[in-house]
Amino acid sequence: MQTIKPAMPPAPLTSSPGLWRGSDLQHSRDWIFRFPDNALAEIESAMRGIQAKKLVPPHFHKQDFPLPTFSSDLNKMLDELEHGRGFFLMRGFPIERYSEPEAEIIFWGLSQHLGIPLSQNAEGHLLGRVRNMGLDINKTNVRAYQTSAELIFHNDQSDVIFLMCLKQAKAGGVSRLVSVTAIQNEIQRRRPDLLEELYKPYYIDRRGERGREDEGDVPYYGIPVLSYHKNLVTARYIRGYIESAQRFPDVPRLTKNQIEALDLFDSIANEDGMALSFQMEPGDCQLANNYCVLHARTNFEDYPELERRRHLLRMWLATPNSRELPPCFESRFGTCKGGEVRGGIPPSRTEPTGKVEEFRLQRV
Repeated sequence: MQTIKPAMPPAPLTSSPGLWRGSDLQHSRDWIFRFPDNALAEIESAMRGIQAKKLVPPHFHKQDFPLPTFSSDLNKMLDELEHGRGFFLMRGFPIERYSEPEAEIIFWGLSQHLGIPLSQNAEGHLLGRVRNMGLDINKTNVRAYQTSAELIFHNDQSDVIFLMCLKQAKAGGVSRLVSVTAIQNEIQRRRPDLLEELYKPYYIDRRGERGREDEGDVPYYGIPVLSYHKNLVTARYIRGYIESAQRFPDVPRLTKNQIEALDLFDSIANEDGMALSFQMEPGDCQLANNYCVLHARTNFEDYPELERRRHLLRMWLATPNSRELPPCFESRFGTCKGGEVRGGIPPSRTEPTGKVEEFRLQRV
């Protein structure tokens, strides 16, 4: 029987959304958007309006948080996320002026102009927190963002990841971004035989979270690290969860070639000049397209007091201008159609408890 090879780019791509090298951007500021005074004034006014109505996330929508001129800047960022470099850093927001509940209102309000928030875990959290809770990353029911450990390059189950920094760590915690297409091009040039391995399915541990109804009740799922569809390279990569899926006896064992391909992928991602590194400051907002940009974070030293620890707000967003996904994403994301609400993690419960970080999945 003839083996059907997966669809792959015929040659390294020379022009594609999200194709860049960190060395080309490290001394540039094109990827940094500084909040202008008019944007800060509009955000302040919109937040006070929400307070006057006694509303909290997720119980208000785009029309409740008007941004008359800044909304056009956010639309341009959405275009850049999908058709340009695939990420943005927004800098210069005076977060120190606001309480944590006010920051949550602002973060949620901005998200309403960017897309639809998705459930990030089995608890159905729409507005999540990236904070060191002192947990052990080696335990299979612990998510990496709950620790101070290094996070290696990976992406999340949504069109876009949206972060707002409330507090920095005592030391470390440097953010890193890398281009998926730049990595794939390098592998194609050096080891096309290993590139083919990455276009075949790998099995990923759900880490205690359930799948969609049509995926079956199994604690893992299969999807390629790289896929090529409509002239775009799209990634789904989280190596730690690929490796922990090996704990299940019915998951096929990783082959020597698969491991070598993953090692090369990681090695290239971490080569000098590939990634862009920067420190998120309080008030910074980071946006990244999960299909063409991977994100990582160095380990960090934190403060002993919880209220002083590194703290980011996080949302996974389905965006209105998202790409059509490869067919292999359908069971995991719910649909491959561009511009649809897709991705996220199905919540195991549907009753909200009332806490901001525990509001459940709903279309807003």
